[in-house]
Amino acid sequence: MDGAAPEGPPQPSLRRVIATGGLVALVILASLTGFLFATGSGPFSAIEPSLWALEMTEVTKLHERQLNGTGVTVCIVDTGVDLDHPELRHVNLVGWRDYVNDRAEPYDDEGHGTAMAGIILSRGRLRGVAPAADLIAVKAIGPTGTGTDTDLANAVTFCVDPDGDGDLADGADVISLSLGGRPHPLATGSSAAVERAMDAGVIVVAAAGNDGQADDGDVQSPASVPRVLAVGAVDRQRTVTPFSSRGSDTAGRVDPNKKPEVAAPGVGIATILSGGRYQYVSGTSPASALVAGIVILLLDEHPEYRHQATWLPLLKGAIMSGACGCAGPDVPHDRLMGYGIAKGLATNALL
Repeated sequence: MDGAAPEGPPQPSLRRVIATGGLVALVILASLTGFLFATGSGPFSAIEPSLWALEMTEVTKLHERQLNGTGVTVCIVDTGVDLDHPELRHVNLVGWRDYVNDRAEPYDDEGHGTAMAGIILSRGRLRGVAPAADLIAVKAIGPTGTGTDTDLANAVTFCVDPDGDGDLADGADVISLSLGGRPHPLATGSSAAVERAMDAGVIVVAAAGNDGQADDGDVQSPASVPRVLAVGAVDRQRTVTPFSSRGSDTAGRVDPNKKPEVAAPGVGIATILSGGRYQYVSGTSPASALVAGIVILLLDEHPEYRHQATWLPLLKGAIMSGACGCAGPDVPHDRLMGYGIAKGLATNALL
């Protein structure tokens, strides 16, 4: 459908950062409660693809150009992934690592990672943004929705060089981080790992955070790291959601690294859960996954930007310039919507 999501989609919950023993825990940024649907007959028929979100961001127009992510590798660092889900059985998994339980085979004991993978890679009842992309999946978050800064740093490093041989050709082109914690003191090992990834030419997309109603003054880390694409959330009416984290007015950032950089649909987004289930989710997590998918499509058509650190500012500048303020602010940058709603076709035209 392009029809409406269920009335009153669940509001994201904020799982606070917990510091123990010098390790800082991470938080998952989107609630996964409510509106579950099982495969097969019955309730399954009630869920519909969020085509409105794909149209708002011009993903549908990129699809019309036959772009689907072929040849591009995305690394999703999250709670894992359930590749047995019918929507993901086609996915080409090129790397897997579990920093929580050290299991050899992919799994997801929380559901959030599968949900994010569904937004990017689904092919079936739902329509993923970049369903033909190759996948590296890294589990750095446990079943309680938390993990350590060390595990996140190791996960990002694995994304860049999965076999550790120094040849980055088999690593990610895009890293999707729908997770985060407070900008400080989380900006330690994980932020350094993110910086090294971008130095290697990998594009990092991260959720801005869901603390808009209890604002701590900035987007969450690693979205707060310069050069990372921080993504806020808007609803169907193109209005910034109350929960979307605001960027700092006093951080001294300059264009095009003011936070957040862009916004994307993040309310009532249809996706999948482990165990063959489906669900509507809300938060900056699905918004961030959607923008990561857009970046994958851009790299599909413009392979010259892959692993080219010196070109990252050009790519990011095009994304900023192509964003649409729409019904939002008329100023160049706004601490709620960033430079505007991400627009795939407009960005593509600027590259």
